[in-house]
Amino acid sequence: MNYIFYQTKTKFSNTGDALINKAFIDILRSYGNLKCNCSKDISNKFINELGIRESEKLICDSEISFSIAILKKAIKTFFKKDKVFLFSGLGHIYSTKKDKSKILKNILAGFIFLIYRMFGIKIIRIGFTIGPISKGLAISEFFRSIFISDYYVRDTQSLELCHKIGIKKAKLCPDLSWVYLMNTNRELNVKKDIAINLKCSVLSEKDENYINNIISRCEQILNLIQKYYNEDIKIKFMYQVADDKEFCIKLYNHFKDIYHCKYIDKQMDLSDANKYFQNVSINISNRMHSLLLGYKYGALPLALVDIKNHIKISQTFKDCKIDNLLVDVYSKDDKEIIYILENMQSEFDNLIEVEKLKQKEIKKVLDEVINK
Repeated sequence: MNYIFYQTKTKFSNTGDALINKAFIDILRSYGNLKCNCSKDISNKFINELGIRESEKLICDSEISFSIAILKKAIKTFFKKDKVFLFSGLGHIYSTKKDKSKILKNILAGFIFLIYRMFGIKIIRIGFTIGPISKGLAISEFFRSIFISDYYVRDTQSLELCHKIGIKKAKLCPDLSWVYLMNTNRELNVKKDIAINLKCSVLSEKDENYINNIISRCEQILNLIQKYYNEDIKIKFMYQVADDKEFCIKLYNHFKDIYHCKYIDKQMDLSDANKYFQNVSINISNRMHSLLLGYKYGALPLALVDIKNHIKISQTFKDCKIDNLLVDVYSKDDKEIIYILENMQSEFDNLIEVEKLKQKEIKKVLDEVINK
């Protein structure tokens, strides 16, 4: 028997984090007896959104109680053929000016992982991007990685950084959102609504130059879309992260007197994503999991990003050979936008083929990790 513990740690205000967690939980349960950390600080609404079943809930008062539950199971199965796994890591590891708490957490986690390994627990970190990263955080991440059984990042730039800071065991596994809603049909939407779902920074710090370029580039894109369709377009302004609401309103107010605009005054949930995207032909976003969620409902992603610095999106799209869908926020060139408009169906078809390939790659990684 495989006993799989899942660290349900995420930004509860981010629908993208809900997406990758739910996608991973859905596929993990096919590999064994699944238990998810449902600590008391996680709302029932979020737990339900992840689709965690009653039998899979591990109600914990703290991280310590979650660790103890894992150790108890490992001790009980130590002399059996049963295996105990801990999966965690989804998201993005990066440094800001204040990363002391991250460093301390990494060091503490390293010592806890050492104890886990003594009892035969296999620790798998998977599904994340790393960088930019400070020297201190890099050292602490290397220390923690020593005790990790398998270490998978989701893009080649993160992989190169891991190897550079000494994490030689790091390997590639595609972003886990690819396995969300597997075995369902995808068709490019016929209706010509446009979705705009943007944040005001690459990482977490606002940059007025970046904001001004987003607005001017959006003006250029929407003008070209309207000319291409040769009819008035309808634009939905939405947000998948609570912190993006203010910028969403700013964009809506900027464009509402130019186009037929609708502002959706509610954070998008996974459960109503279909309602948001079902009539959208193009989804303009710099949120990776908006781009990789919208297409599942027929909205072609147009990634409006700082291609040089927004590695989470730009490198993932390059690795997956869907970089034709990248539009640089600092460029003024029409060509990349016109190409997308003239090749929407072929680019959407390619995206679906990529999805199938990435699903197979993820399945292969999990088979190897669980069965070795």
